[in-house]
Parts: sequence; C-alpha cells; structure tokens
Amino acid sequence: MNKHISNDLSDEFKKNLKLFLEMRKGITNAKKLSLDAGLGETAIRDILQNRSISPRLDTIHKIADALGVGIHDLIPSLVKDSYKEIKSLRKEIKALQEELDNTYSTLEDSLSAVKKRRKSSSSKK
Repeated sequence: MNKHISNDLSDEFKKNLKLFLEMRKGITNAKKLSLDAGLGETAIRDILQNRSISPRLDTIHKIADALGVGIHDLIPSLVKDSYKEIKSLRKEIKALQEELDNTYSTLEDSLSAVKKRRKSSSSKK
C-alpha cells in the first residue's frame, strides 16, 4: 500500500496547510506546528517549500491532529475520491451478487434435474 499521497493531493494539502497557518498567525508558525505534530522542527517548512515533495499519510495525520482538524479539512478531494471509489465498489459488488445469484440458481436447477433423473431411473428398475 502506498503511504504517500498523489501529487495533486499533495498540492491541495500544501495549499490548505498554508491557509491554516495564515489563519492562525501569531498562534502557530511552521516551526511550532512541526514540533506540536511531533515532527522535526523544519518539517512544515520543508513541506511548504517543496523540499518534501509528497508527505506521508501518517505525517499529514499528525499535522491535522496538531491543528485540531480532520484530514478532510486539509485534503477535501481525498474524501470525494473515497466516495467515488466506494460508489464504484458498490456497483461492482451488486453485479457480482447478481452473477452469484444467477449461478446459484442455475446450480440449484441442475441439482434438481439430476435428482429427478435419478428418481426416474431408479423407478424404472
């Protein structure tokens, strides 16, 4: 499993992280947030200055926790993508269930036919 986010999500994360830091000027700076998140003191600055191109998901979670927000606040597209994937998986599951139901029905019909033939052949003896 990939522990890094895509470049598009990384860019979205960085943009929103900058906004959160601007909103909290005087309360939180990059160094303080890095330390509050349990990261190295330059971690946030490295992310914002593209020294850290694609942050790991666990790093993003730590930053979100330190800011007191959810990861979805920092990367809204992540949630949208997840819903799209869930919707697609539900369709796939429904199709597989229908195929399974049809297969089971066919197998049940076949078994019933075999039983009838057995009865028929045993009654002829």
